[in-house]
Amino acid sequence: MRRAALAAAALCALALPASAPAGAPPRLSRAHSRVAIRSTHGSGVFGRWVVDAFGLPAYRYTLNELKSPFAKQSELAGRNDAWHQVGNDHVVADAFNHGWTQLWSQDRRYEWANLYQPSSNHFTGGFGYLRVDGRTISTLYDARPPSAVRARRFGVGYYGKHVRTRGLDVHEFVYAPFGDDPLLLHDVTIRNTTRKAKRVSWFEYWDVNPYQQSIKTNLGLAAPSYDRARRTLSVAQLPDSEDHDPLSIFAAALRGPVSGFETDTNAFFGSGGRASPGAVRADHLTNSIAPPNAEGSSGQTMFAFRAPLTLRPHRSITLRYAYGAAHAARIAALVSKYRRASGPLKRSERRWAAWLPQVSFGRGNTWLSRELQWDAYTLRSGATYEDCQGRHIISQGGYYQYDNSFQGAFRDPLQHMLPIIYSDPPLARDVLIYSAQEQPPGAGQIPYAMVENCKRFDLGTSDDLDLWLLYAASEYGLASRNLAFFDQQVRYQGGGSGSLWDHLKLAYQHQEAQLGPHGDYLTGSTGDWSDFSTEFLQMTESTLVTAQLAYVYPRLAQLADARGDHAFAAQLRLSGARDLATTRREWTGLGWFSRGYSGVMQLGRGAIFGEPQPWAILAGAPSAKRANTLVANVRRFLTGVGAPRQIHGPAKIGSSQSPAANDPAVTEHSQPAIGDYVGTHNAVWVGGSWYAIDGVLAWGLGTLQGIVPNAVRYAFDEFRRNTLAAHATAYPRHWDGTISVDDVCRSFYSDSPQICGTGLSSNYDGQIMHQPAWSLFDAIKLAGIEPTATGYSIAPHLPFARFSLRFPDVGLSYEARRARGYLVLQQKGSVRLAVQLPSSAPAASLVTWVNGRRVGHSVVGRTVRFRLSGRARAPADWAITWARRA
Repeated sequence: MRRAALAAAALCALALPASAPAGAPPRLSRAHSRVAIRSTHGSGVFGRWVVDAFGLPAYRYTLNELKSPFAKQSELAGRNDAWHQVGNDHVVADAFNHGWTQLWSQDRRYEWANLYQPSSNHFTGGFGYLRVDGRTISTLYDARPPSAVRARRFGVGYYGKHVRTRGLDVHEFVYAPFGDDPLLLHDVTIRNTTRKAKRVSWFEYWDVNPYQQSIKTNLGLAAPSYDRARRTLSVAQLPDSEDHDPLSIFAAALRGPVSGFETDTNAFFGSGGRASPGAVRADHLTNSIAPPNAEGSSGQTMFAFRAPLTLRPHRSITLRYAYGAAHAARIAALVSKYRRASGPLKRSERRWAAWLPQVSFGRGNTWLSRELQWDAYTLRSGATYEDCQGRHIISQGGYYQYDNSFQGAFRDPLQHMLPIIYSDPPLARDVLIYSAQEQPPGAGQIPYAMVENCKRFDLGTSDDLDLWLLYAASEYGLASRNLAFFDQQVRYQGGGSGSLWDHLKLAYQHQEAQLGPHGDYLTGSTGDWSDFSTEFLQMTESTLVTAQLAYVYPRLAQLADARGDHAFAAQLRLSGARDLATTRREWTGLGWFSRGYSGVMQLGRGAIFGEPQPWAILAGAPSAKRANTLVANVRRFLTGVGAPRQIHGPAKIGSSQSPAANDPAVTEHSQPAIGDYVGTHNAVWVGGSWYAIDGVLAWGLGTLQGIVPNAVRYAFDEFRRNTLAAHATAYPRHWDGTISVDDVCRSFYSDSPQICGTGLSSNYDGQIMHQPAWSLFDAIKLAGIEPTATGYSIAPHLPFARFSLRFPDVGLSYEARRARGYLVLQQKGSVRLAVQLPSSAPAASLVTWVNGRRVGHSVVGRTVRFRLSGRARAPADWAITWARRA
């Protein structure tokens, strides 16, 4: 009877049933509609989320930071700064609420091109001055006239400002044009709102104050020069022992008249300072040339242009300027390109709009659709380019990159690239190659991080670095089917080269060399994902890494099989099976997996650590009974559901890594006791709500669908609580967490739970890539999109039946009587799809479509199997339709 039932279930649908739709459904890849994103949910007190004129999410910053007590941020030692990341694939800039924009370059030295240092008349730039009716008007918010109307908007790729005063409307956009050019553009539109003609002058201001962040020093400059034919000011940075070929900094007038320039702060500001520069008061620029300055002094260099204008009544004019940092030989071509460009702002926003994901998770989640677009923008605009590697990287950002000035840890860009695999494969490949190039030959000890000009930065040794290269490579290879990519020659750090596949095999060998006496992996001098766990936990072996590899090794084995390297695949499966068995042995009596060992003492017997639990779930370590126990304990101790009143649960944002120290059911506490590192009252190191842990937790919980009751509801709940909107709703008076956030925020039981960050810096907050990267990857994984050795498995893990998700290279939509999707593979060929259908879909009426044509399929249970073929780098569409159940 069982064989008969299975045979009956394995149906082959080769004919179109009479009750099924007669025509092919529309191809999802050709859908150009935009999902609804208009929602103010998660705005906080600093402003409002809006939809801008380009149809994209934007944040209108309305708080008066000069007066409001909410502007002072604890992460910044009480300063009232707030900024927005403006970037493209090459550069990043910080656009401040005060009105200026500060440009970061990572091509050579890790440096700010125009650091704000007001004591030496360096005011960053990206704003200007109007001279009208004998008055000087600055477009800085901080210098606004009392009667002026001002607005500020943080948008996708731009910073928008509006000033209305003395019969003039001034709209400014500072933006990083979509693509890979190392510059910012500044559009200034001035409109005469009166009935009389007005004569005005616009003074465009950009500062030049290169500052090497790693050694906290101003960099040397030659004397600037002016190219009259190209209307371009430029200045060379002086070479030194660290950089023999530094960039030049430049500004150009692309559109509008030029009557004079200034490059000397003394000549421009005079005695008037920032509020009323002497040159603006005089309505005249002197064509000054600033003297050179040596490294260690801030110098006097700046760039200013004057544009004299006559505005007829109710008419406007648009000026355009460029500011950037590039090798001198590139500047002329960059200036020429954007001088010829027609409407570069609109074009840039159109390209962003075409690239951002369109995700709809149903009624009540419009804000989530908006946030996922914002996440995608934040993640991609965090990319930078480095000359020495010849590649782009998506660094961790935030205080790690822009204050402490290191590109690390090694594991972080490989996490950030996971959703980029499905939206920008070339950028994902760059991250993989950049990362592989950090690996030395021989033993293969990967550095903790990199610093400028490709120098390795060793913060002790960590036992999880290899595995992230292995996992990211396997996800890319299986998802893209770009198997030939792994034959590409990639250099080793320090000399020589090998195929990317050789790099992965070396990473595997180095990883395996770290096995410890209990079958877990030796932590080295620093730890695993949790830096300094060796010091604070005295941890010698890590169960986290074992659980991670129990998941990663079988994934890489699938890629090895797809490449025909069956011997390596077998080796990986044996190692994965061993690690899975070890992980299962680490189940503790209280109902979770241990953290590891300190010598012979098991860590985590009396307290649940958040790190290993989701990876053990993904690896399939817990039985059904244990999975139920584990999820209950995660929610009780780490999410705070049903916890004692003194714990102050449940969590309003992501779940905690540690249980509360004052939880009476917790019998293990780190020794020495955890102080004020990431909040207070943490039972075990390290404490806090980490997006890199909770992102995996949301994903892992979803995979327990059908095993743990309400698993998908718990997964989606965790997913939503790790959004910016969740933090801004819980703590509306706190800026960090409103439009970007650090890698960690305090746990729900901590004092001052609104505070984010590790406390390593009081100079920088927000702009760390874990939150956007894991939110995007979770959206893909909870939608059930899983690449396999032969194709893709589609099995949604969401608490609702209907949704749609469209990324550039993958799409999926479940509707009333059909499921549709598309894949963009990087290699021509066919793949096998296994698509799970809702229980409401009758098997007898199913029709399967590939690229608009009906194809055969088989059905086993609720899973439909068929082949999908397509061309390289072109969408291959599929659909399954069914009739309404009688």
